[in-house]
Amino acid sequence: MIPTSVNEQLRQYGERHFSGRVLALVDGIQYQQHTGQQLTPENDRTVSLFAGTNDMALAHAGPWLFDPKTTPDHLANLRELEQARPGVIWLITSESLERQAAKLRPHLNTRIPDGRSALLRFWDPRVLHALNAVCHGKSERDLFRAAEAWHYLNEGRRFTINDNGIY
Repeated sequence: MIPTSVNEQLRQYGERHFSGRVLALVDGIQYQQHTGQQLTPENDRTVSLFAGTNDMALAHAGPWLFDPKTTPDHLANLRELEQARPGVIWLITSESLERQAAKLRPHLNTRIPDGRSALLRFWDPRVLHALNAVCHGKSERDLFRAAEAWHYLNEGRRFTINDNGIY
């Protein structure tokens, strides 16, 4: 079951926009450790954000997008995983699964002060929470504009982030 607060915000989003959906952003290694199953791509159901990138070899452990409407068999696992480990973020978006993945892929890597590239684990709720706390400028909030809203648990509390911050 998708958390009630996420469904309520989706309903409100639908009142303001023509269409909206909930997608789950899932940590592949957390999912595998929790369920004992390795994720695999399924058209219109699950997609790896590492697909088509230099990090494709890490796809099993990296970020995945699920469409809960087409993966009801995974929904119970996602709900349990969210409660047990930092591995699920619920996104409200108007994008399809593939288009949402395309909007998130540019944020997988970031430049660190010495000029090197580093993987930005924004699919981990703890990292997302910390990023929101330090990203204040317009360009720093590009990641958060990749979806209408980001819902997640951090230390047992549910948070929602949008382009303007947390609520």
